[in-house]
Amino acid sequence: MEQIDISGVDKADVLRLLYNSARTQGLGIFHHVSEEMTPQEAQELLDAGQTYFDYHKGRVMKVSLRDDNLSTALYDRDNGMGERRVKRGIRVSIR
Repeated sequence: MEQIDISGVDKADVLRLLYNSARTQGLGIFHHVSEEMTPQEAQELLDAGQTYFDYHKGRVMKVSLRDDNLSTALYDRDNGMGERRVKRGIRVSIR
């Protein structure tokens, strides 16, 4: 498990990237929404003060965006490869 430095990266982009790659699991199936998260929705959640995401619309997340160090250990456990997705997504968005 690695801490990913997301300073200088839009946290709404990180949230959207992780949500759109997350799986619906367990009882989350009763809350599942198939549409991807939009940039506006991600920003609205963060603007409302939400920084920890356990499940969102049925998808398992288990990440905190409270600070600039993102741990994807629990996300990886449930979804796999969150760290790699974030790093790849950050590189793409910076270009």
